[in-house]
Amino acid sequence: MIGADRGRWNVLARTGRRVVGPCGQPFRQKAHDMTEATAILDLSAHLPVDTFQLEIRRPGTDKPVGWVIELAGPAHPQTIALNNESTRDAIEKEKAIEFAQVNGRKWKTEDETVADRRRQNVTKVCRRIVGWSPNPTFTIVSPDPIPFTLENAVNLFLRPELGSFFVQVTDYLTSERAFTRPSSQT
Repeated sequence: MIGADRGRWNVLARTGRRVVGPCGQPFRQKAHDMTEATAILDLSAHLPVDTFQLEIRRPGTDKPVGWVIELAGPAHPQTIALNNESTRDAIEKEKAIEFAQVNGRKWKTEDETVADRRRQNVTKVCRRIVGWSPNPTFTIVSPDPIPFTLENAVNLFLRPELGSFFVQVTDYLTSERAFTRPSSQT
């Protein structure tokens, strides 16, 4: 009955005749429906920032060491390129496995060492680094400051003694609040 009345109300509303509900009271659209239709909800302030300046801390403390690493956010071209490459690689591997299965062949996995896998993982993280400042000096590596390049970043973060710095980068990249705008900007 209610569904039939609702259809009748819509017809009456389009004809311009007074619309009444089942109790004889005038039918009114809910007030919140009208304000929702006219309100504009802009969520732009809640989108992630393009890059983030991560202040590296002394291991085990909250004291900054003066080294700032700029990281690429989810919409940054570096991150998009990395994600696209990873997806293409996964598709190619799936296709190769399926091709082997369809042709009755065994799928052979690639020979990979622990060092190869570790380098691959560190490289993926380092590809999210846009740059750093100032150029850090690690006397165990070089007496000169080390400028940012992908190769330098990977070689630094592969070193076990720099693991606590690498963990800070990965922790930030995987945190729930990564790349959120500061509350002063929202």
